[in-house]
Amino acid sequence: MEEVAPYVELCTRLSRFVQLQPTDPHALELQEVLDELVAFYDRIESVSAPAERGGDTPLIGLAAMDDLVLLSLHKLLSGFVLSDSTPRLKERGFIAMVRVLRRCKSRLHGRSGAQLQRRLSFVQTCVLYLPPPPEAIDRSKEEPDSVTLASQPEELRLAILQSLRELFGEETSDLGALKDHPLLLEQQQTHFFAYLVSCLLHVAQRDRCREAALEAVDSLASVLTFIHDARTLRQFLPGISAGLWKCANSPQQASKVIVAALRCLATAIRLCIGDGTFAGDSEGGKRSNPELTKRFTLEAIRQAAESSATKKPETIEPSSPPVSPAKLSEEDKWLDATAMNLDLLLSRMFAASITGTAVGTGAGLQRASWRVRCALAELCGTVMLQCRRSLRSSFFRCYDELLVLRGDSIAEVAQEAQTVLQELQTSTLSTEERLRLLPEMADRFQMLLATLVLKISTEHEATKVHMVRTLHGYVAFLGSSLTPYLDAAMETMYSALCRVVAFAALDIELVVHQTLPSPAADAQNAAAGVVVSQFQKRLRYFHEEASVREVFALLHEVGAVATPASFIDCAFTLLVDPDAKVAEDGRPEVVLVLNELLRAHRRPENEGEAETETPTARTGGIVDVHLIGRILEDLLALEEWREHVTSTSSSTSRTLVYQRALMIECVGVCAEILGSDFRAFLLHVLYPLVEQLGSRDVEVERAALAALEKVYFFTGYASLEALFEVNMDYFVDALCARLEQLDTYPLTAFVVEALLRHTRLAALPLVDEVASSLLRSVDMYQDSPHIGGLLRSLQLLIGSITRDAGESTTEDDDEQQQTKVPPSLLASFIDEIKMLTSEGASALDVDTEESDTTKPDVEEDGSTPSVKGAMPLEYDEIQHDGIDDGQEDGSGPSAPSGYRALVIDILDRCGYFLAESDPIACCLVLSVIDEGVRFMARPRKHLLPLVARLWPELLPRLRVDNRAIVAATVRVITTLAELADDFVGDRFVETVWPVLRSHLNDINFGADGKASQLTRSMLLLSKPSETALSSVEHQEPTLEAPAGRELVQGRDTFAAVSGARKTQEVRLLMSILSCLTTVCQRSQTVSVLVPEITQACSKYLSSRASREVVEQTSELFKALVRLNGDEVFCTIAALSDWVPPPPPNTRFAAFEPDAGSRFYRGHLSSVSGRGQSCRENAAILMSGLFC
Repeated sequence: MEEVAPYVELCTRLSRFVQLQPTDPHALELQEVLDELVAFYDRIESVSAPAERGGDTPLIGLAAMDDLVLLSLHKLLSGFVLSDSTPRLKERGFIAMVRVLRRCKSRLHGRSGAQLQRRLSFVQTCVLYLPPPPEAIDRSKEEPDSVTLASQPEELRLAILQSLRELFGEETSDLGALKDHPLLLEQQQTHFFAYLVSCLLHVAQRDRCREAALEAVDSLASVLTFIHDARTLRQFLPGISAGLWKCANSPQQASKVIVAALRCLATAIRLCIGDGTFAGDSEGGKRSNPELTKRFTLEAIRQAAESSATKKPETIEPSSPPVSPAKLSEEDKWLDATAMNLDLLLSRMFAASITGTAVGTGAGLQRASWRVRCALAELCGTVMLQCRRSLRSSFFRCYDELLVLRGDSIAEVAQEAQTVLQELQTSTLSTEERLRLLPEMADRFQMLLATLVLKISTEHEATKVHMVRTLHGYVAFLGSSLTPYLDAAMETMYSALCRVVAFAALDIELVVHQTLPSPAADAQNAAAGVVVSQFQKRLRYFHEEASVREVFALLHEVGAVATPASFIDCAFTLLVDPDAKVAEDGRPEVVLVLNELLRAHRRPENEGEAETETPTARTGGIVDVHLIGRILEDLLALEEWREHVTSTSSSTSRTLVYQRALMIECVGVCAEILGSDFRAFLLHVLYPLVEQLGSRDVEVERAALAALEKVYFFTGYASLEALFEVNMDYFVDALCARLEQLDTYPLTAFVVEALLRHTRLAALPLVDEVASSLLRSVDMYQDSPHIGGLLRSLQLLIGSITRDAGESTTEDDDEQQQTKVPPSLLASFIDEIKMLTSEGASALDVDTEESDTTKPDVEEDGSTPSVKGAMPLEYDEIQHDGIDDGQEDGSGPSAPSGYRALVIDILDRCGYFLAESDPIACCLVLSVIDEGVRFMARPRKHLLPLVARLWPELLPRLRVDNRAIVAATVRVITTLAELADDFVGDRFVETVWPVLRSHLNDINFGADGKASQLTRSMLLLSKPSETALSSVEHQEPTLEAPAGRELVQGRDTFAAVSGARKTQEVRLLMSILSCLTTVCQRSQTVSVLVPEITQACSKYLSSRASREVVEQTSELFKALVRLNGDEVFCTIAALSDWVPPPPPNTRFAAFEPDAGSRFYRGHLSSVSGRGQSCRENAAILMSGLFC
């Protein structure tokens, strides 16, 4: 009872103002009473437990007082407050109205005449305070005190709308009762609700306050649900739909208001023209005629068939004539017009939102908010599930939108769309509707695909992606139901898909990696996973990677649904038919579409990490071995596959290259489909793939390598080498035969080159046969244009042999280290005792038991060289290789005897081509000789005769004009000097040095130096500025000092030009300096050349030379010092203006001041003009070598 007394007092004070006239003191007093009333409601609502409220008796008293307060507030708002101009008082009055309506909500519920009239009186009071819509204002009568959105406070308008929500909100909870007892309004009440709807739409469209606009839309939805009479609401539907569209499409509209407007529109459509509203409507015309709806059902057809069998022909009644359009009622005409207008509204809603998002103009709905997209899915669900008969023309429009929203990245949106589509597919559609809709869906799929083809080059990419997603949704949702329609129109559909995925190029600058997981059946034979690299595909009309993935996903879905034999036949018909032109410049699109359609039939265990979406279950058929055999047979029979053999690279267009690469990729896709069953086709496809591996086009080569990697992986081989080793007899015979017929097969040498580049062919069993055929081909075509490819093959063969021999030697060394016998326990014990008896570590030099046991062997071995020294030179040639190796220097492994004869044959052939005029071929030959000689370094009994045979052929190459050939020849001589020592040193003095000296005299730096042609490096490297050069020249160089000597403190680098480009002249100079350094280090016979070499190479200590040249020259002088330091000292001292220190004793006469300069002038007469530029670097050498 504590709450009743204050409440009664407040009610009494409030009711007193009903009979008073509005004045300012009264208004202030009423405002205080309203504030106390709101505070009282806050206080009693904070008490939640019934015990704290004092039991049930006070509640009954409070309920009675609530009705009195509601009645008093209604009268005050209709009179006292309405006449007052204070916005604050109006606001407080409606706030109190909202609070008391919440307390009286249960007693206001009811749809009787008295209850309806009472509620409408409250609603009328609220509507009086709302700003009138522009349509309701009488322009002839000017009312200066009229309320507008701008003049009315937002807080007051929000309180009014909340009051309306409280008045209509309770009815929305019992939709079943509203449907059974619709509200029957009189004409005046209908007009009143029409005015209320207009006011709410006006606030929703024009109010800048987001909360007020949201409350207006929610209130409008509550009003529509409260009326719940289709005939009445149909009068409001045109204005409601247009107003809600303007509200949702207004600029800078909040997403919450858009969501509320879309949901309110869905409610209005469902209540006005939902399929349930025509069930009991006798005036529904053709839509409500039971005879028309029953005539075309399956049950009616069965009954008609039974009756026709039992009745006599003369008793059969003629069928009812079709309903004429002239007999349509006015309501049907209105419904047709409404359906047309709503379809136009929905089309603008969907199209404007997509276009606005694509172009970036901000037009249309704000699809960026996931709530808006979810509301769109709900609206589409309302149209498709509850308004299919009345809005039949909008069914597919909403269906397309749902298919796009089904793939949304937000889970809530995708789930909402998927729920609607699932309900439509499982329970909502009847059998008759399915039979009617399926052909229409198939026709619409074809129509959308044709529309996409027409707009593919004009529309924005986002719009095209939207259409692709729609097509993807059709195929994914319909599944196998679409198979017969796709097969029937396969040719048209395939051509359209080819135009959609118009191929642009293979981007060689971007590599895509696909990880192939290990198949379960071949897990023991295959690796855990193989990464296959392919070039990125670029489409002409889709540039973003996400867009390309959407297009390929569509192709995967179509391939999973369509019959494989159907699209395979169509693909090869387009490839073979010369009149079938699906693109402007070729048919790579046909192969690309075929590859992506076939990818849908890959086995689940064969799909790699690149697959992010699971295609529809393969319902169109299975790609079996027979279909794969047909695909491979037709691919290999195409002229485009063999064109690589019959044409040169210059005449091959890029389009044909791309098509060939895609055809090769198709073989890899077939291997993914069959898995281990692909072994049956290795005999037919292995050599064609290896042949394409030798292509001069990098796109084709990469595609062939990727296809071979897939073949070996899915057929269960451990590696590509294992595939070749097991199946080498499949293609080695063809390869060897074609090597001897290069006029017919001119690119066979490139096949061998590719094999050697990508595999370890030297380790395979049949390498001898391939190498022998290669050497025979070299002999046959030594004067033909094919020699370049053959020489590159020889170079790669030598490199493969060297690599294999080095790895085998490393493995043997590891095994020897692992099998090395550890010292015995007795030897270890003796060593420990010696260390403990204070003899120190030197005591371990005494022979132990192990050394005693091995001494006889050493002595026996030691007798061999003494005998060998007394024998003729020919004795060395009959000794074992290991004896020769171990006694000369013990460094480096000997060449395996299995490869030695082959390498000697290759080097002998290369000697014939040293006189080749082609610089590229000559450089290739010299490179092969260099690597082969290094391989034959041990034993020397094979190396020295080989060097003796090659030496006469090398010398003429030093006298040619081409600097690249000279540099390569010098590098070979350097290798020979490194391996043969004095054998080359003796010949170097007489034959090589005079030629090298002439080349050194021709090489100069500065303005007189010869400049080569413009190269790409000249465009990338800028010339160092003078400031940078001066800073580099003043940096202090570093040089390794001989033992026991220190460098000058503060010098850390040479004075030279950094960052200079390497011309052919510089490369030749570097090779000559390196050759001289190696010869001086390995041979003592060149000591007589030290003065000449010192004077000829001293000019390369110039600060104008590049840093590499200066550093290599310093290395050369270090080697010359070891041969004749006195001669080098004189030259370096003269170049650096070295001043000798004074005599250590006064008994010696002091040097004259100009004695050194006179000596230097005489010594440098042949190298005049070098002192100034070489002084700094010569001083560094002087300090590092002699001081």
